Amino acid sequence: MSVFRPAVRVTAPDGREWEIYAYKLRLQPARSEGTVRFRALRRLLELAVAAAGSLRSDMWTIEALSFLPQPQRCAWTTTREFRGQVLAQVEGRLAGGDLPSRLPNATYLGWSRSAR
Repeated sequence: MSVFRPAVRVTAPDGREWEIYAYKLRLQPARSEGTVRFRALRRLLELAVAAAGSLRSDMWTIEALSFLPQPQRCAWTTTREFRGQVLAQVEGRLAGGDLPSRLPNATYLGWSRSAR
């Protein structure tokens, strides 16, 4: 599973296409203060810290993204033990036309109308 490639793609009954990602790496939103060189260096440092932290952590993020007709994003966290189960539940609910918020063994992080 990779943050660069969806673990699953699914189409809802209304035709909306969803990409579902599963990853351990969790980055904070980028800040826009400082010079370009300073921002790039800070982002690289944040990436290294997040990568090191993900090695110690058992937390996984499951994220569903849809881009058309308008961008939408939903995310959940779970442990490695339940990663496959949560991924399958998200896929099944989206395929059935439901946007799941409560799932067993997962914590809902929220929904937004911007897909990154």
